[in-house]
Amino acid sequence: MIEIENVTKVYGMGAVEVHALRGVSLRIEQGEMVALMGPSGSGKSTLMSIIGCLDQPTSGAYVLDGLEVSKLTDNRLAEIRNRKIGFVFQTFNLLPRVSAIANVELPLIYSGVRGKRQAREALERVGLLGRASHGPAQLSGGEQQRVAIARALVNHPAIILADEPTGNLDSKAGEEIMAIFEELNRKERITILLVTHDQDVGNMAQRIIRLRDGMIIKEEIIREADR
Repeated sequence: MIEIENVTKVYGMGAVEVHALRGVSLRIEQGEMVALMGPSGSGKSTLMSIIGCLDQPTSGAYVLDGLEVSKLTDNRLAEIRNRKIGFVFQTFNLLPRVSAIANVELPLIYSGVRGKRQAREALERVGLLGRASHGPAQLSGGEQQRVAIARALVNHPAIILADEPTGNLDSKAGEEIMAIFEELNRKERITILLVTHDQDVGNMAQRIIRLRDGMIIKEEIIREADR
């Protein structure tokens, strides 16, 4: 599903070059649930951005589902993002003045589709259909993150990328969110990649990839992927 080969990412900061990734290689199979862990500045978010087609590597190859994407145009990358990848962020990124169902429907509207039915189905998958008409201010943090997950699911992506998805939640809400990810991975075989600082969250993945200073320093098998 995901093949990264000797990928580097260098940012120019005036006269200074910042090497965010230094020759990273990894492979993530379809249906895996993998956690990226490491200290701040280790390259986790940069790697996530490249895998999510939000950024391109300075050098190296990235193959997504058999397609070499590391040199594609911005428009083609946007098409792949919309078709194959769902994103979940720590801060939820919901529009504050519209309902939960309208937030979930946004990716479909951007694609030129009126998708109220699909949005309702996505909310039902995360157990939040009964709150469809509520705005974000009327929802708890855990409920807002469920809406964000439903929004990520509405286009039926093959991959979900979650950046610190429990970071703004209390422990109970965090456990509920991780249970949703586990069910999506186990029952629907959605490939899930998590960026997290939380070891308990990392331990719920099948594999942990640890980064430091832009390099993979260790991989840990937590449990075998369900077949």
